[in-house]
Amino acid sequence: MAEYILKAFSLTPNHLFAIGEICRFTFLKPWIKTGRYPLIFAEKSSSNMPSMNQNRGSLNGSHPSVEGDLPRPRVSFAIPVCNAERFLGRALDSLLAQNFEDFEVVVCDNASTDGTQNLVRRYSERDERVRYIRNEENIGQIENFNRVCELSRGDFIRWMGADDWLEIDYARKCVAALDRRPDAVGVTTQWRFMDDNGEINFLDVPGPRVDASTPTRRLHLTLRLLQNGKLLFDPIYSLIRRNALERSGMLPVNRWTDRLLAFELCLIGPFCHLDDFLATRREAREPRKIRIERWHKRYKGWKKSEHRWMLYVSYAKIVGRAPLTVWQKLNCWGIIFFYWLRDEIRRRVKRIKRRLKKIRANALSPPR
Repeated sequence: MAEYILKAFSLTPNHLFAIGEICRFTFLKPWIKTGRYPLIFAEKSSSNMPSMNQNRGSLNGSHPSVEGDLPRPRVSFAIPVCNAERFLGRALDSLLAQNFEDFEVVVCDNASTDGTQNLVRRYSERDERVRYIRNEENIGQIENFNRVCELSRGDFIRWMGADDWLEIDYARKCVAALDRRPDAVGVTTQWRFMDDNGEINFLDVPGPRVDASTPTRRLHLTLRLLQNGKLLFDPIYSLIRRNALERSGMLPVNRWTDRLLAFELCLIGPFCHLDDFLATRREAREPRKIRIERWHKRYKGWKKSEHRWMLYVSYAKIVGRAPLTVWQKLNCWGIIFFYWLRDEIRRRVKRIKRRLKKIRANALSPPR
Protein backbone atom coordinates (compact mmCIF):
# COMPACT_ATOMS: atom_id res chain seq x y z
CA MET A 1 0.00 0.00 0.00
CA ALA A 2 2.79 2.42 0.93
CA GLU A 3 4.65 1.61 -2.27
CA TYR A 4 1.49 2.30 -4.31
CA ILE A 5 1.04 5.71 -2.64
CA LEU A 6 4.66 6.64 -3.30
CA LYS A 7 4.32 5.80 -6.98
CA ALA A 8 0.96 7.52 -7.34
CA PHE A 9 2.29 10.84 -5.99
CA SER A 10 5.84 10.45 -7.36
CA LEU A 11 7.27 10.75 -3.87
CA THR A 12 10.80 9.76 -2.95
CA PRO A 13 12.30 8.99 0.48
CA ASN A 14 13.77 12.52 0.46
CA HIS A 15 10.27 14.02 0.23
CA LEU A 16 9.04 11.84 3.10
CA PHE A 17 12.03 12.87 5.20
CA ALA A 18 11.34 16.55 4.47
CA ILE A 19 7.69 16.17 5.48
CA GLY A 20 8.75 14.41 8.66
CA GLU A 21 11.31 17.07 9.57
CA ILE A 22 8.90 19.97 9.01
CA CYS A 23 6.14 18.19 10.93
CA ARG A 24 8.56 17.46 13.76
CA PHE A 25 9.38 21.15 14.11
CA THR A 26 5.74 22.10 13.66
CA PHE A 27 3.90 19.76 15.99
CA LEU A 28 6.33 18.08 18.37
CA LYS A 29 9.11 20.50 19.29
CA PRO A 30 6.95 23.17 21.04
CA TRP A 31 5.65 20.66 23.59
CA ILE A 32 9.07 19.11 24.16
CA LYS A 33 10.58 22.51 24.89
CA THR A 34 7.82 24.21 26.82
CA GLY A 35 5.22 21.65 27.85
CA ARG A 36 2.57 24.33 27.27
CA TYR A 37 -0.48 24.41 25.10
CA PRO A 38 0.45 26.81 22.27
CA LEU A 39 -2.95 28.37 21.57
CA ILE A 40 -2.82 30.52 24.70
CA PHE A 41 -0.16 32.71 23.11
CA ALA A 42 -1.21 35.76 21.12
CA GLU A 43 0.56 37.37 18.18
CA LYS A 44 2.86 40.19 19.24
CA SER A 45 5.10 42.66 17.50
CA SER A 46 8.81 41.81 17.60
CA SER A 47 10.34 45.28 17.44
CA ASN A 48 12.14 44.72 20.77
CA MET A 49 13.14 41.10 20.23
CA PRO A 50 16.25 39.82 21.96
CA SER A 51 19.03 38.22 19.97
CA MET A 52 18.03 35.33 17.73
CA ASN A 53 21.46 33.86 17.97
CA GLN A 54 22.96 33.71 21.41
CA ASN A 55 25.60 31.06 20.84
CA ARG A 56 26.91 31.74 17.35
CA GLY A 57 29.58 34.15 16.14
CA SER A 58 28.54 37.76 15.81
CA LEU A 59 29.88 41.07 14.65
CA ASN A 60 31.56 43.53 16.92
CA GLY A 61 32.61 47.09 16.56
CA SER A 62 36.30 46.34 16.16
CA HIS A 63 38.68 43.77 14.75
CA PRO A 64 42.32 43.00 15.51
CA SER A 65 43.30 44.68 12.25
CA VAL A 66 41.24 47.80 12.92
CA GLU A 67 42.34 50.61 15.20
CA GLY A 68 40.03 50.79 18.21
CA ASP A 69 40.19 54.58 18.59
CA LEU A 70 39.06 55.44 15.05
CA PRO A 71 35.68 57.19 14.86
CA ARG A 72 32.89 54.93 13.72
CA PRO A 73 31.34 56.01 10.40
CA ARG A 74 27.62 55.78 9.84
CA VAL A 75 27.93 53.56 6.75
CA SER A 76 30.35 50.81 5.81
CA PHE A 77 30.48 49.64 2.22
CA ALA A 78 31.85 46.10 2.50
CA ILE A 79 33.29 44.72 -0.74
CA PRO A 80 34.62 41.13 -0.80
CA VAL A 81 36.75 40.67 -3.90
CA CYS A 82 38.82 38.07 -5.72
CA ASN A 83 40.51 38.91 -9.02
CA ALA A 84 38.19 41.88 -9.52
CA GLU A 85 40.55 44.31 -11.24
CA ARG A 86 38.37 44.56 -14.36
CA PHE A 87 35.26 46.06 -12.70
CA LEU A 88 36.28 47.16 -9.19
CA GLY A 89 37.30 50.66 -10.25
CA ARG A 90 33.77 51.44 -11.43
CA ALA A 91 32.35 50.30 -8.09
CA LEU A 92 34.81 52.39 -6.07
CA ASP A 93 34.18 55.46 -8.23
CA SER A 94 30.43 55.20 -7.57
CA LEU A 95 31.05 55.05 -3.82
CA LEU A 96 33.51 57.92 -3.64
CA ALA A 97 31.05 60.05 -5.66
CA GLN A 98 28.30 59.68 -3.03
CA ASN A 99 26.77 62.95 -1.81
CA PHE A 100 26.87 61.48 1.72
CA GLU A 101 30.35 61.69 3.24
CA ASP A 102 30.21 59.80 6.54
CA PHE A 103 31.17 56.36 5.25
CA GLU A 104 34.06 53.97 4.80
CA VAL A 105 34.87 51.48 2.06
CA VAL A 106 36.34 48.17 3.23
CA VAL A 107 37.79 45.93 0.52
CA CYS A 108 38.71 42.41 1.63
CA ASP A 109 40.84 40.72 -1.01
CA ASN A 110 40.53 36.95 -1.13
CA ALA A 111 44.11 36.30 -2.29
CA SER A 112 43.74 37.83 -5.75
CA THR A 113 46.39 37.04 -8.34
CA ASP A 114 45.64 39.96 -10.70
CA GLY A 115 46.13 43.70 -10.18
CA THR A 116 43.35 44.10 -7.60
CA GLN A 117 45.75 44.97 -4.79
CA ASN A 118 47.53 47.74 -6.71
CA LEU A 119 44.20 49.16 -7.86
CA VAL A 120 42.77 49.46 -4.35
CA ARG A 121 46.07 50.81 -2.99
CA ARG A 122 45.84 53.71 -5.43
CA TYR A 123 42.30 54.49 -4.28
CA SER A 124 43.27 54.27 -0.58
CA GLU A 125 46.15 56.69 -1.13
CA ARG A 126 43.73 59.12 -2.76
CA ASP A 127 40.97 58.78 -0.14
CA GLU A 128 41.59 57.64 3.43
CA ARG A 129 38.05 56.29 3.69
CA VAL A 130 39.11 53.33 1.53
CA ARG A 131 40.69 50.48 3.50
CA TYR A 132 42.31 47.41 2.00
CA ILE A 133 42.75 44.04 3.72
CA ARG A 134 44.20 40.98 2.05
CA ASN A 135 43.68 37.35 3.06
CA GLU A 136 46.82 35.24 2.94
CA GLU A 137 44.87 32.46 1.23
CA ASN A 138 41.49 32.07 -0.45
CA ILE A 139 39.08 31.38 2.41
CA GLY A 140 36.00 31.04 0.21
CA GLN A 141 33.45 33.57 -0.97
CA ILE A 142 30.96 33.24 1.87
CA GLU A 143 33.65 33.42 4.55
CA ASN A 144 35.06 36.50 2.82
CA PHE A 145 31.62 38.15 2.92
CA ASN A 146 31.49 37.52 6.67
CA ARG A 147 35.08 38.64 7.21
CA VAL A 148 34.71 41.97 5.42
CA CYS A 149 31.62 42.59 7.52
CA GLU A 150 33.60 41.90 10.71
CA LEU A 151 36.31 44.29 9.56
CA SER A 152 33.83 47.13 8.99
CA ARG A 153 32.94 49.67 11.69
CA GLY A 154 29.83 51.46 10.45
CA ASP A 155 26.43 51.63 12.10
CA PHE A 156 24.96 50.50 8.78
CA ILE A 157 26.56 47.88 6.54
CA ARG A 158 26.11 47.46 2.82
CA TRP A 159 27.64 44.45 1.09
CA MET A 160 28.49 45.18 -2.50
CA GLY A 161 29.73 43.12 -5.43
CA ALA A 162 32.94 44.26 -7.08
CA ASP A 163 31.16 44.54 -10.43
CA ASP A 164 28.11 46.48 -9.16
CA TRP A 165 27.66 50.22 -8.67
CA LEU A 166 25.40 52.64 -6.83
CA GLU A 167 23.73 55.92 -7.72
CA ILE A 168 25.18 59.11 -6.28
CA ASP A 169 22.42 59.58 -3.67
CA TYR A 170 22.16 55.94 -2.52
CA ALA A 171 23.72 56.41 0.93
CA ARG A 172 21.94 59.70 1.67
CA LYS A 173 18.48 58.40 0.85
CA CYS A 174 18.92 55.02 2.55
CA VAL A 175 20.34 56.46 5.77
CA ALA A 176 17.50 58.99 5.89
CA ALA A 177 14.97 56.17 5.44
CA LEU A 178 16.45 54.18 8.33
CA ASP A 179 16.62 57.27 10.53
CA ARG A 180 12.89 57.71 9.95
CA ARG A 181 12.25 54.05 10.79
CA PRO A 182 14.19 53.03 13.92
CA ASP A 183 12.23 49.75 13.98
CA ALA A 184 13.50 48.68 10.54
CA VAL A 185 16.47 46.31 10.29
CA GLY A 186 17.33 47.49 6.78
CA VAL A 187 16.22 49.33 3.68
CA THR A 188 15.77 47.85 0.20
CA THR A 189 15.66 49.77 -3.07
CA GLN A 190 14.79 49.15 -6.69
CA TRP A 191 17.70 47.96 -8.81
CA ARG A 192 18.67 47.17 -12.36
CA PHE A 193 20.47 44.25 -13.93
CA MET A 194 22.74 45.24 -16.79
CA ASP A 195 24.97 43.13 -19.01
CA ASP A 196 28.35 44.15 -20.42
CA ASN A 197 26.69 45.59 -23.52
CA GLY A 198 24.67 48.08 -21.46
CA GLU A 199 21.37 46.28 -21.99
CA ILE A 200 18.98 46.23 -19.04
CA ASN A 201 17.74 42.66 -18.75
CA PHE A 202 15.70 42.89 -15.56
CA LEU A 203 14.03 45.59 -13.55
CA ASP A 204 12.72 45.23 -10.04
CA VAL A 205 8.96 45.68 -9.76
CA PRO A 206 6.83 47.59 -7.24
CA GLY A 207 4.60 45.72 -4.83
CA PRO A 208 4.16 44.67 -1.18
CA ARG A 209 7.39 44.54 0.76
CA VAL A 210 8.61 42.98 3.99
CA ASP A 211 7.28 45.84 6.08
CA ALA A 212 4.87 44.39 8.64
CA SER A 213 4.69 44.65 12.40
CA THR A 214 4.54 40.91 13.18
CA PRO A 215 7.18 38.26 12.38
CA THR A 216 4.66 35.80 10.91
CA ARG A 217 3.42 38.35 8.39
CA ARG A 218 6.99 39.32 7.46
CA LEU A 219 7.90 35.67 7.05
CA HIS A 220 4.95 35.16 4.70
CA LEU A 221 5.93 38.20 2.61
CA THR A 222 9.59 37.11 2.52
CA LEU A 223 8.82 33.60 1.28
CA ARG A 224 6.37 34.95 -1.28
CA LEU A 225 8.95 37.34 -2.71
CA LEU A 226 11.77 34.78 -2.64
CA GLN A 227 9.62 32.16 -4.35
CA ASN A 228 7.64 34.21 -6.85
CA GLY A 229 10.30 35.91 -8.89
CA LYS A 230 13.92 36.58 -9.64
CA LEU A 231 15.40 38.54 -6.76
CA LEU A 232 12.27 40.46 -5.85
CA PHE A 233 13.74 40.57 -2.34
CA ASP A 234 17.50 40.46 -1.79
CA PRO A 235 18.40 42.20 1.47
CA ILE A 236 21.98 40.95 1.28
CA TYR A 237 22.63 43.80 -1.16
CA SER A 238 20.73 46.32 0.94
CA LEU A 239 21.71 48.71 3.71
CA ILE A 240 21.39 46.77 6.99
CA ARG A 241 21.75 47.85 10.59
CA ARG A 242 24.83 46.46 12.28
CA ASN A 243 22.89 45.52 15.42
CA ALA A 244 20.49 43.44 13.29
CA LEU A 245 23.39 41.49 11.80
CA GLU A 246 24.81 41.03 15.30
CA ARG A 247 21.57 39.32 16.28
CA SER A 248 21.70 36.97 13.31
CA GLY A 249 23.99 34.09 12.45
CA MET A 250 25.52 35.99 9.50
CA LEU A 251 25.91 34.12 6.20
CA PRO A 252 26.04 30.33 6.66
CA VAL A 253 28.17 28.22 4.33
CA ASN A 254 25.27 26.95 2.30
CA ARG A 255 23.99 27.06 -1.25
CA TRP A 256 21.05 29.18 -0.05
CA THR A 257 23.12 31.42 2.22
CA ASP A 258 21.51 34.69 1.10
CA ARG A 259 17.97 33.31 1.45
CA LEU A 260 18.67 31.99 4.94
CA LEU A 261 20.04 35.32 6.17
CA ALA A 262 17.13 37.18 4.55
CA PHE A 263 14.74 34.80 6.31
CA GLU A 264 16.46 35.30 9.67
CA LEU A 265 16.53 39.09 9.34
CA CYS A 266 12.82 39.26 8.54
CA LEU A 267 12.08 37.61 11.89
CA ILE A 268 14.15 40.25 13.67
CA GLY A 269 12.37 43.24 12.17
CA PRO A 270 10.79 44.86 9.09
CA PHE A 271 12.51 46.23 5.99
CA CYS A 272 11.52 49.65 4.73
CA HIS A 273 11.68 50.16 0.98
CA LEU A 274 12.53 52.95 -1.47
CA ASP A 275 10.99 52.82 -4.92
CA ASP A 276 13.93 54.70 -6.46
CA PHE A 277 16.39 52.85 -8.72
CA LEU A 278 19.54 53.38 -6.67
CA ALA A 279 21.61 50.28 -7.47
CA THR A 280 22.76 48.48 -10.60
CA ARG A 281 24.09 44.96 -10.68
CA ARG A 282 26.11 43.41 -13.45
CA GLU A 283 24.49 40.33 -14.90
CA ALA A 284 27.10 37.64 -15.44
CA ARG A 285 26.46 33.94 -15.85
CA GLU A 286 28.76 31.07 -15.05
CA PRO A 287 28.32 27.30 -14.64
CA ARG A 288 26.60 26.36 -11.42
CA LYS A 289 29.33 23.97 -10.29
CA ILE A 290 32.00 26.65 -10.63
CA ARG A 291 29.87 29.13 -8.69
CA ILE A 292 29.11 26.77 -5.82
CA GLU A 293 32.71 25.58 -5.48
CA ARG A 294 33.85 29.20 -5.43
CA TRP A 295 31.50 29.91 -2.52
CA HIS A 296 33.55 27.68 -0.32
CA LYS A 297 36.77 26.05 -1.42
CA ARG A 298 36.24 23.23 1.08
CA TYR A 299 32.61 22.80 0.06
CA LYS A 300 32.73 19.10 -0.81
CA GLY A 301 29.75 17.06 -1.87
CA TRP A 302 27.93 20.10 -3.22
CA LYS A 303 25.49 17.93 -5.14
CA LYS A 304 23.95 16.86 -1.84
CA SER A 305 22.75 20.42 -1.34
CA GLU A 306 20.64 20.15 -4.47
CA HIS A 307 17.73 18.77 -2.43
CA ARG A 308 15.26 21.64 -2.29
CA TRP A 309 13.58 20.41 0.89
CA MET A 310 16.79 21.11 2.83
CA LEU A 311 16.15 24.84 2.36
CA TYR A 312 12.75 24.61 4.06
CA VAL A 313 14.09 22.45 6.87
CA SER A 314 16.72 25.16 7.45
CA TYR A 315 13.91 27.73 7.57
CA ALA A 316 12.14 25.63 10.20
CA LYS A 317 15.31 25.40 12.30
CA ILE A 318 15.78 29.19 12.19
CA VAL A 319 12.22 29.62 13.49
CA GLY A 320 12.93 27.00 16.17
CA ARG A 321 15.76 29.05 17.68
CA ALA A 322 14.09 32.45 17.23
CA PRO A 323 12.77 34.22 20.38
CA LEU A 324 9.13 33.84 19.35
CA THR A 325 6.14 32.62 21.30
CA VAL A 326 5.04 29.05 20.70
CA TRP A 327 1.96 30.24 18.86
CA GLN A 328 4.09 32.42 16.57
CA LYS A 329 6.40 29.50 15.87
CA LEU A 330 3.48 27.26 15.00
CA ASN A 331 2.19 29.89 12.58
CA CYS A 332 5.63 30.27 11.02
CA TRP A 333 6.12 26.52 10.62
CA GLY A 334 2.72 26.26 8.99
CA ILE A 335 3.65 28.99 6.51
CA ILE A 336 6.94 27.25 5.74
CA PHE A 337 5.11 23.96 5.12
CA PHE A 338 2.67 25.71 2.78
CA TYR A 339 5.43 27.30 0.70
CA TRP A 340 7.40 24.05 0.56
CA LEU A 341 4.31 22.24 -0.72
CA ARG A 342 3.62 25.06 -3.20
CA ASP A 343 7.21 24.94 -4.41
CA GLU A 344 7.05 21.17 -4.91
CA ILE A 345 3.80 21.38 -6.87
CA ARG A 346 5.14 24.15 -9.11
CA ARG A 347 8.35 22.30 -9.84
CA ARG A 348 6.50 19.08 -10.66
CA VAL A 349 4.06 20.89 -12.95
CA LYS A 350 6.97 22.47 -14.80
CA ARG A 351 8.62 19.08 -15.10
CA ILE A 352 5.43 17.56 -16.54
CA LYS A 353 5.08 20.43 -19.01
CA ARG A 354 8.65 19.92 -20.21
CA ARG A 355 8.05 16.21 -20.69
CA LEU A 356 4.82 16.83 -22.59
CA LYS A 357 6.54 19.39 -24.78
CA LYS A 358 9.30 16.92 -25.54
CA ILE A 359 6.80 14.17 -26.34
CA ARG A 360 4.88 16.50 -28.63
CA ALA A 361 8.06 17.57 -30.42
CA ASN A 362 9.06 13.95 -30.95
CA ALA A 363 5.59 13.10 -32.24
CA LEU A 364 5.60 15.96 -34.77
CA SER A 365 9.12 15.35 -36.00
CA PRO A 366 9.33 13.39 -39.26
CA PRO A 367 10.56 9.79 -39.00
CA ARG A 368 14.16 9.21 -39.87
